[in-house]
Amino acid sequence: MMLNPRYNSRGELRSATVRRTARGISHVVSTRYPPFFWGFPLTRTDVPTFIYHDVSTEAFARDLEFLRVNRYRTIGLDEFMVSGHRKAPTRERRVLLTFDDARSSFYEAALPTLRTFGARATLFVPSYWMSAPAATAGGLFMSWDQVRSCAESGLVDVQSHAHRHALVPTSGSLIAFASPPLLQQYDIYDWPMRRAADGDILGRPPLGTPVYQAAPLLSASRRFLESPGLTEACVRLVAESGGEAFFSRPDWVGKLHRLYASRSSVLGGEYMNEAAFTNLVASEFEQARADFQTHLGYAPSCVAYPWMLGSGRSLDLARRNGFRCAFGVAVDYRRARDRRLPLRVFGRLKSDWLRLLPGKGRESFLRLAARKAAAFSKMQPLAH
Repeated sequence: MMLNPRYNSRGELRSATVRRTARGISHVVSTRYPPFFWGFPLTRTDVPTFIYHDVSTEAFARDLEFLRVNRYRTIGLDEFMVSGHRKAPTRERRVLLTFDDARSSFYEAALPTLRTFGARATLFVPSYWMSAPAATAGGLFMSWDQVRSCAESGLVDVQSHAHRHALVPTSGSLIAFASPPLLQQYDIYDWPMRRAADGDILGRPPLGTPVYQAAPLLSASRRFLESPGLTEACVRLVAESGGEAFFSRPDWVGKLHRLYASRSSVLGGEYMNEAAFTNLVASEFEQARADFQTHLGYAPSCVAYPWMLGSGRSLDLARRNGFRCAFGVAVDYRRARDRRLPLRVFGRLKSDWLRLLPGKGRESFLRLAARKAAAFSKMQPLAH
């Protein structure tokens, strides 16, 4: 694979930003925005659903105070499912608050704030990360004991966010090499699953690791298996050339590209066969259910898909593994209307849109949209 010899760290960041921005714009265009965005009242069957990730006590308390002042009731998942099937029209204002990822901030900030307001929420847990030593020890995610405490609080419904919350390479198209600026800028989830000699690896990669075009595992149609030998050669070059100091050299990109090009013809990758890929997708639901049974004493019935609603294959595998509903994101609202899907599907809106709900203190749409636009290029993962 011949690559641009003038490629540099700034160019790496610029090209990644362009890709993310274009992808984000396409999502905005294809999203179904609810009428309340434009100042219309809620209907009797509307239950707006919002996604949070990391939160601070102050910001979340402001949202809950806004809901309290305007007489919105936060509901649990069972009540939402009845409403989602449109069997319970009511004049009461209701919302569903959901949290993805089971970050430590949920336990430290969101749960105490829920207790203060007597509010409810649904927590979607990526089961792999609750037991990953580097993640729990580093304080990124909750432990299973903390998750269990949430489930026993009476305020939190705990359901699945799949197992690994992973991206997988979908082609041999090289996007970048893991460098200090990229490792600092991108979240632990933004780095695709990597094939190593002794199995798959998740999380932030070693410096110099090639990063390939990727997609969410549960949305992808295939997985490209990169060469562990090629990855090892790139990582070794960086380690033997000073580690992080290697990236201060003006020719670091060229050196990595030349090594990659010289080895890729011999140490090329391959695509995972269809049966193995189907088994990998199925394991997302199988392992999640097994971990829930072990640590919480029950099997999850709902799954919130990471990034976007998954493929037809993954939805069918979710149903076969006992899941009865799935949550996507705003871009999935249109697809959720398709009654041919294997299970019931719901879309969700990002939490910063909550302040557009009808009521006293409602945010200006233009002001809120301007703030989101200012941060637009940073809102998408690196490799997909």
